[in-house]
Amino acid sequence: MSLPVVASARGAAPAGLRGALAATACVGAWAGFALAAVGDAYKSFAKRRDPGKLVTGGPFVLFRHPNYQGEQLLWLSSWAVGLLHMNLGVASAATAFASLLGCAGIQFVLLRATTNLDARQAVQYGDDAAYRSWKAWRGPIAKAETGSKTDVSELYN
Repeated sequence: MSLPVVASARGAAPAGLRGALAATACVGAWAGFALAAVGDAYKSFAKRRDPGKLVTGGPFVLFRHPNYQGEQLLWLSSWAVGLLHMNLGVASAATAFASLLGCAGIQFVLLRATTNLDARQAVQYGDDAAYRSWKAWRGPIAKAETGSKTDVSELYN
C-alpha cells in the first residue's frame, strides 16, 4: 500500500504522458481523500444532530457511501501513481503485482462494507419512503428498477 511513496521517492517524476497520467492520478487520490473526509465529517455531524435518521444530504445526495467511495478512489489512484513512477523491470513488475493484490484487497474490504451497510439500512429504514426514493436513485447516469436484482436488501429477506 506504500508503493506510491516508495516509487516516487526513488527518482525523478516521470515525464511526458506518464508524468501527465501520474499527475492526474495524484489529483484523483486527493479527490478521493477529500470525498472520504467530507463524507465522514458530514455523516458525523448529521448523526450527532439526529442519531436515528438516515443521512441523505450533503455528499450523500450524489454518492451512496461517499466515505467508502472516496477511499476506493484514494487507494486506486495511489496505486496508479506508484505504478506510473516505477521503472520498468522484473523487480518493478513483482512489486507492482504485489501492490495490486493489496489494492484489490482493500477494494474488496470496502465493497463488502458497503454491501453490509446497504443491508443494515434496508432493515432499519426499509419502510421509509424517503429511504426508498434515495436508494432508487443510482446517480446521474443509471436508474435502478424497483425490485431489481441489484437491490442488496433482497439478499437478506
